[in-house]
Amino acid sequence: MRVLVTGASGFIGSAICSRLASGNNVIGVDKVSAASQKNFVSEQTDLTDFNSAIAICKKYSPDVVIHCAGIAHQKIGVVDSATYMRVNSEATENLAKAAAKSNPGVCFVFFSSVSVYGEHPQITQISQIKRTKANNDNTVDEDGECRPSSDYAVSKLDAERRLIALYDGGKLHNLVILRLAPVYDRYWSLNLDRRVFAPKKLAYLRFGSGSQKMSALARPNLIDFIEFLLQEHGQKDYQNLRILNVCDAEAYQFNKIIKVFTKSGTHPDRPVISVPLSPVWFITRIAGIFFPNKKKWIHSCYDKLAYDLVFDNGRMMGTGFAPVHSLETIFDSQMSHAQAQRR
Repeated sequence: MRVLVTGASGFIGSAICSRLASGNNVIGVDKVSAASQKNFVSEQTDLTDFNSAIAICKKYSPDVVIHCAGIAHQKIGVVDSATYMRVNSEATENLAKAAAKSNPGVCFVFFSSVSVYGEHPQITQISQIKRTKANNDNTVDEDGECRPSSDYAVSKLDAERRLIALYDGGKLHNLVILRLAPVYDRYWSLNLDRRVFAPKKLAYLRFGSGSQKMSALARPNLIDFIEFLLQEHGQKDYQNLRILNVCDAEAYQFNKIIKVFTKSGTHPDRPVISVPLSPVWFITRIAGIFFPNKKKWIHSCYDKLAYDLVFDNGRMMGTGFAPVHSLETIFDSQMSHAQAQRR
């Protein structure tokens, strides 16, 4: 298949291009150029320009578009809401229109985020939260109410709604929206570090009891799932819309993250300092007073540390895909090497 991957030089996009180039014709699109190789063509272009999106789709008429490109969540004040919306939402809609025009049967895969639900699932209606029998966790499924608290999350949800409108209007016939849990890999774990490290990684911080759980997504699991979806797409000729939470098989306690990191060899062995949650709550409330325009996002920072953020991956598992990677397999050097050998 002809597979167009945006954000091809990024953390996720580069790994997707590398994997899919074996057996597919991959077109990697990014603002930064990359060396072309067998079954892989690099195109340097800015997809926020609608004419550029039209030109690249007309040139290659892709069977599948995997849209990884976008502005990731940045520190407060670094990127304004208009820029998030233009890059993450408007450009996504324009690319989907261009891809569908060049190939009406295109499968459009959009990388969204679990952040569209917000950072405090406990406030959603109980009918939208499932209590799983396996681990008795409160988990949020794809039908849960979306209450994004950051400009980044708002832009991702807006992009979803634009794509669904194209699907409902008959302009896009095969749409897959993947709501990704925080992604990590052995040598890039910022999304996990933020939950357990003090500034400059001087110590591990155990907030409250440390038993809070979070869903996360090993990058190899995501790449495996993308490959699985493409194989499925190649075997079936159907038109549909799917929205899927994508995360590892199980959620992780903060205590477990600290334990795995200290034994990983990639993270420093530091003392563990227990931090009560009450002063964290107080600090975020005071900060919200000084930055009223960002109060909702600042308050969500406390929620990320104080509450479980566990997302139901039942729909993903229902496709027949089973994630094989976990914190242990990624950060344990011997297990990582053994899995690499098996692949």
